[in-house]
Amino acid sequence: MKNKDTARLGFVMMNYAAPRELSDPIEKVLWHMEKTKALGGGVTQFGMPSFPYKWEQKNLDAVKEQMIKTDNELELGAQIFGISMGMSDGSLADSRRKEILEILEPQLKAAQYLGVKILRGSYGRLNVEVSRYNQNYPLKEHIKFVKDNLKEAAKIFEDYDLYFALENHCDFKAKEFADIFGEVNSKHIGCTYDTGNGFTVFCDPNEDVEYLAKHTFTVHVKDMKVEDYKSTDSLIPMLPRGCPLGEGHVDIPYAFDLIDKESPFAANLHLIIEQTWMNYGNIAFDDRDGKEAFHKDCIEKGMLYLNKLLGRK
Repeated sequence: MKNKDTARLGFVMMNYAAPRELSDPIEKVLWHMEKTKALGGGVTQFGMPSFPYKWEQKNLDAVKEQMIKTDNELELGAQIFGISMGMSDGSLADSRRKEILEILEPQLKAAQYLGVKILRGSYGRLNVEVSRYNQNYPLKEHIKFVKDNLKEAAKIFEDYDLYFALENHCDFKAKEFADIFGEVNSKHIGCTYDTGNGFTVFCDPNEDVEYLAKHTFTVHVKDMKVEDYKSTDSLIPMLPRGCPLGEGHVDIPYAFDLIDKESPFAANLHLIIEQTWMNYGNIAFDDRDGKEAFHKDCIEKGMLYLNKLLGRK
């Protein structure tokens, strides 16, 4: 990986719980930026509660000051698919454009103010309705809807000199995403490549990256392990489950090397750990303290893994 010295590491905020006495979203953001630096990282991805269109100027100033203090870059979110996502919620390409722009444009202005270049988003919302498996919409209609939105988004992001990175998010196969990005054909529209999400549409992530590396703007680093799954309902007896980086079936070094060679953002690439769908072992489902400690441990191990992989101390 020729750009390993410039890659910036981070983790998704929801995977590393802030102290519970911090109730204000901005306080949590500032705390996470400090924690990112302490764990050897340099990029912070904001979660949904902290989207900048809800911020006041004083909050933007506080975050900008913390960016300098902690040497952190940021990734923000941008919403282009309806109000709550999905084909039934309208889009930039139809009659709800004005309503969606009222949400989107303040996000873009905040990004400019903070010096952020990449904004990420997703289409699928972890259910069949907004995936390639919705039988009420032929796959071609789903893909056309996404293409039409991205073509409109491309014009907007070009005007702002910003970049939108659409995640492979439990919705389409990598080959389908590559077709989407190819037809949109804009340097301002690309992919948030999640190294493990291919499993959610029954694909091999180690093949998916071969389609999407050249479109990748930023990376969600996830590992997943296929495990035996015993069920009394005669379900498929194997299931992919989240696991600490390096312990699963995702070839993370291979993905990094390919993205490093082909991504237009290979220099200063953001590698952001996202730990989801984890196997909690003996931790009870409602044991919040246990689950938070487990996630923090996985993030800390993941940061060590990535720093070692990149040849850092």
